[in-house]
This record gives sequence, C-alpha cells and structure tokens, in this order.
Amino acid sequence: MTEILIHAPFAGWLTPLEDTPDAAFAQGMVGPGGAIDPIEEAVRAPFNGVVVDVAVTRHAVTLKSDEGVELLIHVGIDTVALKGEGFTTHVAAGDRVRTGDLLLTVDLDRAAETARDLISPMIVTGGAEQVRLLGPRRRVSCGDPVLAVRPMVATSDLAVTPTVMRTVRATLPHGLHARPSARIVAILRPFDADVSIAIDGRTASAASATALMRLNATDGDLLQLSASGVEADQALDALMRLIEGGLEEEAPKDESPSSPSAAAAISLLTRTEDGEWTLTGVTASPGLALGRTVRLQTAEVSVPMDGQGVEIEHAALGDALCVIRDRLERATTQGALQQRAIAQAHLGLLDDPILLQEAITHIRAGRSAAYAWRETLQAAAALFRGLSDPRMAERADDLTDLGHQVVAVLTGAAPQTAANLGPGVILIADDLLPSQLIGLQPGQIGGLCIAKGGPTSHVAILAAALGLPALVALGPDLEQAEAGALAILDADNRQLILHPTAARQAQAQSRCDAAARSRKEAQALADTPCHTADGVRVEVFANLGHVAEAAPAVTGGAEGCGLLRTEFLFLDRATPPGEDEQLACYQAIADALRGRPFILRTLDAGGDKPLAYMPTPPEDNPALGLRGVRSGLARPDLLLTQLRAACRVRAEGPIGIMLPMIASRAEILQVRALLDRALKETGAHRPLLGVMIETPAAAITVDLLLPEIDFISIGSNDLTQYALAMDRQNPALAAQLDALHPAVLRLIGQAADKGAGLKWIGVCGGMASDPAAAAILIGLGVRELSVAPARIAEIKAVVRGLTLPDCIDLARKALTQDGPEAVRALVAAHRQH
Repeated sequence: MTEILIHAPFAGWLTPLEDTPDAAFAQGMVGPGGAIDPIEEAVRAPFNGVVVDVAVTRHAVTLKSDEGVELLIHVGIDTVALKGEGFTTHVAAGDRVRTGDLLLTVDLDRAAETARDLISPMIVTGGAEQVRLLGPRRRVSCGDPVLAVRPMVATSDLAVTPTVMRTVRATLPHGLHARPSARIVAILRPFDADVSIAIDGRTASAASATALMRLNATDGDLLQLSASGVEADQALDALMRLIEGGLEEEAPKDESPSSPSAAAAISLLTRTEDGEWTLTGVTASPGLALGRTVRLQTAEVSVPMDGQGVEIEHAALGDALCVIRDRLERATTQGALQQRAIAQAHLGLLDDPILLQEAITHIRAGRSAAYAWRETLQAAAALFRGLSDPRMAERADDLTDLGHQVVAVLTGAAPQTAANLGPGVILIADDLLPSQLIGLQPGQIGGLCIAKGGPTSHVAILAAALGLPALVALGPDLEQAEAGALAILDADNRQLILHPTAARQAQAQSRCDAAARSRKEAQALADTPCHTADGVRVEVFANLGHVAEAAPAVTGGAEGCGLLRTEFLFLDRATPPGEDEQLACYQAIADALRGRPFILRTLDAGGDKPLAYMPTPPEDNPALGLRGVRSGLARPDLLLTQLRAACRVRAEGPIGIMLPMIASRAEILQVRALLDRALKETGAHRPLLGVMIETPAAAITVDLLLPEIDFISIGSNDLTQYALAMDRQNPALAAQLDALHPAVLRLIGQAADKGAGLKWIGVCGGMASDPAAAAILIGLGVRELSVAPARIAEIKAVVRGLTLPDCIDLARKALTQDGPEAVRALVAAHRQH
C-alpha cells in the first residue's frame, strides 16, 4: 500500500520527537511521529477518519484514519495538570471528521503559565508499518503535510509465512527461571524467526527472558513451541535441542555445609570475654577507622497499584525520568572518575528501551507510574541475580538503585540517608545503593560496613575511589551491631570490632594518627622517583582504565602506565571500535604520560566482560572459558585492528603490548604473527611485547616463553583464583581468596626467577596496591609495581622504607608459612621493627 500524508493540525515549528523535553515522547516510548511548537489555538483534523478518544482533561485527542492509522495529538507537555482548563472540545469519540475539521481550541497563554512546554507531539500509535517526518525543523502552516505513513497491510494482502509448531515436555528442576530463560533468548538470537512458547494458554515471546520467566513453567510442563519466519525450522531445531538437553540445568541438590550458599550463612561473629565483638568480611577498600556506628535502614516506599489514567501516568513517568536524567547528567561531570562512570552507567539503564517499554505496558494495563517502574526494575534485577556470573548479579544493585530513585521522585519520598553523619562515623547497612554513597560529601563518614554486596560492586568501587575504608559481605550477623556502638573498622585485616577495649582503642587511634601523618608525607614525595632505602630502583606505575585517568595519575606520581585495560573501548556498544578511534585514545594517553612507559593490554573479553558483537555459547565455567588472549585469537580481525592501532602510537617513551591469560608459547607465536603483519602494514617500529602471568601454567614455564617476550607482569587477581581453585567472583569465598597465600607467592617467585633476564618484571594485579605485599614482592624479584592511581603515593612511601636484604629475608620466610594469615602476621611483625 502507498503512503498516506498526515497534515499539520495547527501552524508552528515542526521538530523531531527527540527534541521534545519529555522522555516518554523523545525516546519513542509512545510511538513514532513528530512535534509542532504551536502558534495558533485551533487544533484541526490531520486526515479523514474517526475520533477514537478525547482525553478527559481535553488536552489530547486520538483519531483513526480511513486507512487504519491511529494518531495521538497531545497538546503541550504536562498540560494534563491543567485538568481541562483552557481547552474546549468540538468533537467526541465516534465522530466522523474530515481533514481540516475543528477538533479542539486551546488558550495558549493560559497553558503556557502551567505547562512545562507547549511543544505538541503527534504520535502514530497504531496501524502503521513505517513513519517518516517530512522536512523537520521548519515553519509549517495548518494543513501542510508533516508525516508520511505507510499503513499496515492487511494479513490477506501478505504472502503468508507458515507457522511451524512443536511440542516438548521440559525438564525444569528449578522452573523456567532467569538462567534458562536467558539461554533460550541467546540461542534464538541468530535466527531470522519469531518464536513463542505457550503453556496452558499462556504465551510468551522467546525473545524476552522476562516474558519467559512470567510463564511460571515448572518441571514436566508441556511446552508448545511456535515459530514463523525464514528460519523458523532451524530456530525450533536449536530450541528443541536446548530443551531436550535439560536447558543446561542440574537437578536440585541437598545443600550441605560445604556449598557456597551454606558457607555464606556460617556465622563470622566472634565474642571475647572482655566484651569485644569481631565480625569478619571482605575488604572492598583498605584502611582503618575508629568511631561510632550509624545504621542506615532502607525502607520500601509505598506506591499505589492503580493509576489515574494512561495519559496522566505516562506524563508522570516522563517527568520523573527527566528529573533523574538531569541529576545523573550532572553527576557525570562531577566527582571522582568512578563516580562519573557509575552515573553514566545508570544513564544507560535509564534509557534502556526494553525497560521503558515494559513500564509503559504496565501503565497501559492501568497501573500507576510508580508501580509500573518498580515492577519493571525488580523483574530486570531478578533476571540479573539469576545469572550464574556473580559480577552480573551485582549489577542488579544498579537496577534496584534506579528503581528507588525514580519511585522517590514519583511519590515525593525523601532520599533515604542516615542521620548523625559526620567525620569518623562508621556507616553500617544491610545493603547500600550507589546513589546513596554518591550523595555523601567528603568527610561525612569515616568508613562503611555492608552485610551484603561483593568486592566488585559499584558501592565497593565508589568506596575505594572516595578513600573510605570499607568491608562488604559481613553477613546477617551485622544486624546485631547496634547503632551508636563504638567500633574499629580495620579493613586491612577484614575486621569490624565492636565495643573495643580501651587498649585496642588507643592502639587504633595511634594507627589512625600515624596513617594520617604518613599520607601527608607520602603525598609530598609522590612525584619523585622511587627507590628503596638502600638505593634499589622500584618503578611505581598506574593501572589505567580510561583516557581521563592518565593525566591525574601522572600528577599523583605515576612513573608510567603498567596496565591499560583497553576494555573500556569495547564494552557497552553494538559494534567494535575502529582503528582510528582506538588510536586516538591510545595516543591521548601516551601524550598525557609525557615520555613515561606505556603498557597496553590487548582486549581481555569473555568471562565477566561479554561483548554484544562477539557472542559466545553459555559456559559452565566462564573464568576457564573463551577469555583473555583466547578471545582475541578467536576474533583475529579485532585483535589485528587493535595491534595496528597500538603500533601507530607515537610516544617519547617505551610502548609495550601485553597479552592477557597466556598459558603457552603457541599463543604468543600466534599473536606475534598478527603483530608482524600489523607492523608491515603500518610501517611502525616494533613495540615491546610482554605477557600477563595469570595462569599457573605461565608462571612455571616463563623460561619457555622467554624467547618470544620482553617483559612479564603478574596478574595477581586471576593467578590467585587459579592457584587456589577459588572463584574470585564468589562472595562466599572472598574472605579466603588472598594473594599472600604461600602457594601464590611461590608461583610469583618461580616466574621472577625464570624471567630474571627480561627487561622488567612487574605486578599489575590488586596485590601491587597492597602495602603488606610490597616487601615480599621486591624480595621475590619484582621491580615494577602497577597500582591503583589513588595508592601511588602510599606504595612509594612503603617502598622507600625498605631495604633489599630485609625484603629477601621476609620473602624467604613468607614462602614457608602455612597460610595467608600467617604471612600477614609475619609482615605486620616486620613492619613494627
């Protein structure tokens, strides 16, 4: 069918929908179309048709053309608040109209006094296959063509695509929860087919994990599968194989004390005869604080289930989203880089079209905007929490946070914060939302303790960025810590000590005072080269994760970049970055370093960093799967582009390319072949080539890798999890996952011994930022520490107080200890002498 024209209902300035100051319209949540900023008061019919509806508040009218196209004319933004004042209707639902007939009149002056804006959206809400805005951003007169619409073709006019049907009885020991639902969506994504699943008359699109979860399927249910489209048969074949294979789900197991969930429930609270209580958690940010506890209780805000009408709730949600968007946009320009990055991530969630559409669906079903938004965000958060990757589960906190923020605006609820905040206060909470921590000002609290959470959550990242001592995963026993109790937060030793004795208080205060003096002295010497007390050169570099971090790191004393995590260029986008885009970022960092060494790690995708344009099949053990250099070699086109960009960087100082997750010489040779090609194509000079020592295999075979590399850097986070066979994303194991375990130290010592002839031997994992590890690492042969930018001055100060003989002696003793606790006690005793 040919296009029909929709004419301007009044004179004014024609503009695209995205220019309207309302999220619901600008994001296309209501539908496609355009908008006019009106200059006349008469609203006229834009085509021949029928009036479908006139809003009770008379500010909007919906019409249906003779061709079946439905159009909403919405006069102004937030004009629903006028409750009809200033509007006069000239038609009613069911009336027949012709182009140019008078529909409404509006007192523009009156409306302008209250409405947020008079710009008036014209939205195609149904019956259209395609909508085009004709010549946006121009003056139009009433009756001018403004939209070209191709009406929906009747089914009888179409070539009918057969629907393929299958039935299968599913084995669902845990029901169709988030994980199997996500697997169904993932396996069908590559096929050109629309697939649905039905159970007892309830039907859901197989493209939506949330919809599948709502089927509430249980073990043994008969699933009715249907598909239409070019690849309908192939899609159902793949789906049948997945379902008949049990959806990769295991049967329920009896929980035993050794299971992770049971382990997490074991009490970590100990009490002594002198009245002290000690809780053990996981360090999110190191440090020490002494003060009174203040409890933050996050109560659920009551929201009405039923709405006051679709238009009213639509407008309310749009307004609330605009308020939060403005707040987040301001946050992206203020505070620490990590704060800005988290605000940016929340902005991305706020603009997620799937979330917005789901909320609109609830509103159209008669729900209030607050209820609709809360239901949508809670369902999405549950989906994330159901995934097997704990890091993804922690992202559910961001969805919960966003839900609270928007609902607070919709209901007028005040932000939930703790009272009696002040310097030295130790904030305790069952959980904490990122926005609650971002809202705190420097000096408002002295430390943070959370019953839930994990070391990679946004709250943990923020605490580290703010320099706040913080413990997470303290467990339900934290509920027993009463507000107002005197406490010592010793995040370095993973302990919260309640009701400390006078002697322990004095000791903690002395440590706090000494730490404050040390920080001041360290900062004064931060920009000077680092040597031990007996003159051994130890370079202290910075780990960087973004262009914006480079210049501040140099100002803070970084002697180079020992690890650039290039993933920031590849994540959260539909297509990979091109060579020139990568080059611009790498060159900017090299320029900021001003001749200092620059080590760029190639893309470390997979595992906890999935890429939309590089899909991988579900993995039972993502940490052992297609990640690191393996993912790069699986997509040599991406790796070659990155190598070309790296080779084109021009810098005064040395540039190195570092390969992640190396396990064999063969992997290096494959990358070297691509590097040779990149050098030939770009005509560049050969950079240094190094590897991260993250696998035990690499640590004990460094001598076999030597002919192919120039340097090594220990990735202690992954090396620790692989050496100890403990998932570093599992909160139940986090307290035991310590890089100072003698097994890890022995692997580092072996790698350093075998690599003694290399240009340098470094550590770029979290261990390098741990003051307790510095002496041991130097004693094992490490001469470069790449640390978090905020820890540069402190680590330099620690190194300056060491001598090489003492470091060697300490390392030798550490290798003979029976666990990381003993190693840390050894280090503590050494530092007291």
